Amino acid sequence: MNNKYVILVSPRDNEAQLVQEYGYKTILLRKEISFDEIFDIDVPVEMDLNNEEAVLKKCLQLADQLDIISVFTMNEYRIPLASKISEELKLQYQLPYEASLRCRNKKMARQKLNEAGVGKVQYRLVNSQSDLEAELQDIDFPLIVKPSNDSGSKNVYLCKDKVEVSTALQNIVQSKKNIVGQSIDTDILIEEFLDGPEYSIESVTVNGQTTVLGITKKLVTPYPLSIEVGHDFPANLNADEEREIRSLVEQSLAVLGVDFTVTHSEVKLTKKGPRIVEVNARPGGDEIPHLVRAVTGIDLKALAFLVTLGKGIDSLTLSSSTVPSASIRFLLANQEGKLSFDEQFQSPEIKEQKWYVKNGQIVKRTESNFDRLGYFIVYGDEQHSSSTKVNSLEKGLAISIKNPLEI
Repeated sequence: MNNKYVILVSPRDNEAQLVQEYGYKTILLRKEISFDEIFDIDVPVEMDLNNEEAVLKKCLQLADQLDIISVFTMNEYRIPLASKISEELKLQYQLPYEASLRCRNKKMARQKLNEAGVGKVQYRLVNSQSDLEAELQDIDFPLIVKPSNDSGSKNVYLCKDKVEVSTALQNIVQSKKNIVGQSIDTDILIEEFLDGPEYSIESVTVNGQTTVLGITKKLVTPYPLSIEVGHDFPANLNADEEREIRSLVEQSLAVLGVDFTVTHSEVKLTKKGPRIVEVNARPGGDEIPHLVRAVTGIDLKALAFLVTLGKGIDSLTLSSSTVPSASIRFLLANQEGKLSFDEQFQSPEIKEQKWYVKNGQIVKRTESNFDRLGYFIVYGDEQHSSSTKVNSLEKGLAISIKNPLEI
């Protein structure tokens, strides 16, 4: 291992192990560091990451003592902080701070894209003191109401009239902080409902050049909840649809000023053409990197680190074993109650399976991506796509939820 260091900003996954596998030493910034992590990290630093001034001061102190070459995180809440640290340390390869803010805040992204005339979407910004009667003139229902800077489809509402908009606003205003203690933007986004199938685009930008690595089809519950229930990679698009989506994403990333990062852009394919839902300056979540690697051999997480060193796909060792398609399905609770499922069910088609809950546990109704029950992943083959295999397998799990009143 050499004496070059990488700052990890509150990692969510296996970032430390990944960085160490490439031969670099690690500095971990996190509010609380577990006993086990202390022994796996070269320089553990416990501090409040919401105190940006203190974090920057500490990083500058560390840079006086250590050779820091990269700041890396896949924690979307901390991407702007990582970009800010990179700028303060004057690192050469970094996601620009302003671009990181636009990717983190849907309001800022929508403003920038509309100003540039890229996939324009009607929207309004309101807060608890706004005059809804005036704000909602000349915009057609249904409308989507959502926070500017939260995630996981939390507090996203489809509203059919002004009363529903008012209720949605009240619910969002009550959520003053997100799960990491950051303040929710007081500007709440109201925008036209983008009707059409949803896709995510996995891409990488280095030196201002974007390469689209693949397009994922997203299966989502009907509104009002909008919970992701599955992903299929690659998406089954015709040539024109794929070209339009790729072009929109490439233009959007350029307008937002994105560089030196892997991105996960969400797009709806509407009758007016593709439209951006949001852009995230990180690899996709929900095991999308697993699906992409199974099909393309590209490790999105490793690539996300390598671009902070100024490197691209050509520096990545591709997996030699690939499959034609891969799908994931998430398991949801349609009501609150006691969960039961067949723990003994097995199938050679299931390549990975995980439960977030235990058999017999009382679960609440799934209302966001944060409270799903689990998932399983299936690969396709030359005869059958993964998406055709997956539905029958879910039936074999024999999931049932009994209402507490029936127990």
